[in-house]
Amino acid sequence: MDADEKINFLKNVDLLNFYDRLTLEKVVTNCQEISLETGEVLFEEGSLENAMYLILSGELIVSKGNKQIASLGAGQYLGEMSLIESKPRSASVKAVRDSVLLEIDETQFNQFLASEPKALLAMMRTLSGRIRNDLDKAVDEMQKLSIFAHDVRNNMTPLGLAEIVLMELFDKLKGSGPNQTIRDGLDEAEECYDVVIGVRDTVMAMLDASLNQVKKIKAPYIKRNENLEDLVSDTVQGLGCHKNLMGKTIDIDAPAVLPHPACYAIDIKRVLQNLIINAGCVTEDSGSIRVSLREKGDTLEISVIDRGGGIPKEIRPFLLKESLTTKKDGNGLGLLSCKYIIEDLHQGRFWYDTEWGRGTAFRFTLPLKAEPTLIE
Repeated sequence: MDADEKINFLKNVDLLNFYDRLTLEKVVTNCQEISLETGEVLFEEGSLENAMYLILSGELIVSKGNKQIASLGAGQYLGEMSLIESKPRSASVKAVRDSVLLEIDETQFNQFLASEPKALLAMMRTLSGRIRNDLDKAVDEMQKLSIFAHDVRNNMTPLGLAEIVLMELFDKLKGSGPNQTIRDGLDEAEECYDVVIGVRDTVMAMLDASLNQVKKIKAPYIKRNENLEDLVSDTVQGLGCHKNLMGKTIDIDAPAVLPHPACYAIDIKRVLQNLIINAGCVTEDSGSIRVSLREKGDTLEISVIDRGGGIPKEIRPFLLKESLTTKKDGNGLGLLSCKYIIEDLHQGRFWYDTEWGRGTAFRFTLPLKAEPTLIE
């Protein structure tokens, strides 16, 4: 594309069609043309370049984390937010076909384009359209999630009938009726029953919380003083048949006496489940995982420690900031959930220590001075 073709092309871009030919000649002459091959990255999320790009030909995709959020082609532009606010890029961009771009940096934009109010208005329209599109997608996804949670809740209703039948069966196993004798296996059956009912109640509570959040209903978030060693033991017992933990040992390391912090047990159990399962993913067969509980000043510190290979340096900056995963069947949401539960809902701290080749310890604290509360 020669200079005249570029100028004619730019006249059809909504951002630039207000400018006279002389101004567009300056843009074409002074701004750099960039060529990208298929698969080549233009910029990464979190990078700090202050430049926008006009697509002269080709196609680019915009992604955040592992999710594609937009596809852009010739005549469209991107990166304009970096000219409005000096913040890291909010998404990553790469070419899906060989592409040619015109780069306009902050200095060039201010020198040639910023004086035209109509161009700024066009940029605002583009930004507004993208925000509206993102909002529509978010609302649609939230509605689908709400419907899914509602349907899952309904599908758990038969468990109530099963509970009644099991209670009647327990009476028979106990030999409560005439001509009945106590049966072997009663204790094991009651233990399994308690596990099933506990899981049912936890799932129902999580579904109700999810539906309340979608409906903007303020529900109580009740914190009670809990025995964390017992909570860890229950969690470990419930995870015994998980595919990532079978054949592996989980050791609980706790002193004889520990204070009982105020917390919401269901959510703390979710944190422990996520961390222990993650540790199982990197632990070799017949290997061991250690869960440590220690009183540290005015907090209780819980650590889940593995002896895996450690966390690669290149992903550490993103680990607790976005939905990043290295597991084939993972979605990267587990650690973000843990961080939110501990830091936002319990005013604790969530972090990790890792050493390449030696393993990782994910740690969190719960304040000991916090009183049992009911948070709206």
